[in-house]
Amino acid sequence: MISLLLIELQRLSARRLFRLLAVLAVIGILLAGSITLVRSHRPSPERIRQAQQAVINGQRDCKNGQNGQNGFQPPPGQSPSQFCSQIGFNVAFRLTKLTDIFKGTTVPLVLLAWLLGASFVGAEWHAGTITTQLTWEPRRTRLLAAKVAAVLLGLFAGYLVLQALLGLALVPAAVLRGTTLGIDGRWLVTTIGVLLRGGGLVSISAAIGFGLAMAARNTAAALGIGFGYLVILENLIGALREGWRSWMFAQNAVILVDGVRHPDVAPRSVLEAGLLLGTYAAAVLIVTAAVFARRDVT
Repeated sequence: MISLLLIELQRLSARRLFRLLAVLAVIGILLAGSITLVRSHRPSPERIRQAQQAVINGQRDCKNGQNGQNGFQPPPGQSPSQFCSQIGFNVAFRLTKLTDIFKGTTVPLVLLAWLLGASFVGAEWHAGTITTQLTWEPRRTRLLAAKVAAVLLGLFAGYLVLQALLGLALVPAAVLRGTTLGIDGRWLVTTIGVLLRGGGLVSISAAIGFGLAMAARNTAAALGIGFGYLVILENLIGALREGWRSWMFAQNAVILVDGVRHPDVAPRSVLEAGLLLGTYAAAVLIVTAAVFARRDVT
């Protein structure tokens, strides 16, 4: 099984689409790091001290309810203390902003994972590769499991690598022309949590895209279903049946990536949202496995 998994990982990394998207992502990361470095300006020590004191005063007043807003309530899912601790200063690029940057970049990477998961197996059906593979590996469940594992592990690792490269590309802007204040153990744990949850969501998205393409034997079908569901069907159902919103993919993905409850989005904890999305992916793969095990591949 290990040798089969390694073969599938090699096949995934050898895909031209995979390599093209990886190169484009690296170019985008380098551009983002360069632009941030050029546009950042380190403030004077006195300006930094003033900004730090303003942050301390602002957080204290916020926690005491003295924020100038009558009847103010923190966003759903956050306590007043959690909300107020986010108050910072924008006198320079802060490395602590990486946490929010990673959350933002997770969205396009999740969509790319759906594409890559679908195209990985869709292209093999188109080229007849799966039929050839079954001549030397006739155990269909074993072959399917290896392909799924390769997609999940490969894209999870790819997500972490790209986010790590993005973080490294932005470090010079913070060190040379910004600030690294606020980087501590608590920030590190929070950021690692964001990356792990984002990587999990990437794997879930890739699994669903893979499963749909495997069942339909076509990449376009998986992409069409994904677009139709996320862009059209979820909005339509949400408008007609508001109570069903809490069960939809996008709403639970928001909770998973943010790592906090959003009662206005879905009455679900982060763990519950992750388990629900994982269940959706598992259901798609189970149906796909059943179809693959019984249907003719010629």
